Amino acid sequence: MNSYEVLGNYIITNSYELSRQMNEKIDKEFIDSIISPDELKELNQWRAQFISLVGEAIKENSKDAVWTRVTEWAKLTGESAVQREVSLDEALTTLTSYRTVTWRAILEQLKDVHVANEDLIQMGFVIDPVIDHAGYVFSTSYVDNHRRTIDRAQQAVLEYSVPVVGLSEKVAILPLVGDLDTHRAKVLKESSLFRCRDLRNSVLILDLSGVPIVDTVVANEIFQVIKALRLIGVDTVLTGLRPEIAQSVVEMGISFNGITIKKNLQNAIEYLQSTGNF
Repeated sequence: MNSYEVLGNYIITNSYELSRQMNEKIDKEFIDSIISPDELKELNQWRAQFISLVGEAIKENSKDAVWTRVTEWAKLTGESAVQREVSLDEALTTLTSYRTVTWRAILEQLKDVHVANEDLIQMGFVIDPVIDHAGYVFSTSYVDNHRRTIDRAQQAVLEYSVPVVGLSEKVAILPLVGDLDTHRAKVLKESSLFRCRDLRNSVLILDLSGVPIVDTVVANEIFQVIKALRLIGVDTVLTGLRPEIAQSVVEMGISFNGITIKKNLQNAIEYLQSTGNF
């Protein structure tokens, strides 16, 4: 059995113990900050998987032998780090710990196993790419999952910012507050359609009194919402259209033909009551 096989087998066999040394000695402060004592065994087992892969790469004297499995391990680890709200820079510092326990294990075995200098250098050419690749995949996975988490949170906030509330069996209201950009306008269209479908209302009061600015794109989006609602049998009543916004919309060449517009919510309700739609 050559030195690669001897050292690789040793690291594979002792992977759990090496992982325990990492978590309970080298990375103790960091580990204690992110997991409970009850979870330590599970983490030891998870990290031992990667140490075992490093050992296998040494045994086979080939990074390619474990490349795919290292990729999958690092990808899942990145996802888990996001779920645990571990910062990226803190997590990446543990890469040094993997190198440390691996080379310490090799150094310990040099007392009993003769390894030529060129073989030790060659092992470095295997160990470093494996650990570096894990770091790269981990970082990519972390960033991707973190971005998706932020996107989901932003989407939830946007949906919450376009609440369609039922006023009666026939009438619902959507009060808009704050700036309307194209993305929020898209959420407005989707949310209003689904919510009106669920409420089964026939009229939606769209209150714009809390919207400070309406540009060409946003104005078009609002009218697209009105058209889409009309297709599912919901008429729209616009309220709170301030004079300066109305003037801007007219200057944009957008027509109000076929759209019911009232000064405020009270006027809209009175109008709907008079037409028997409230």
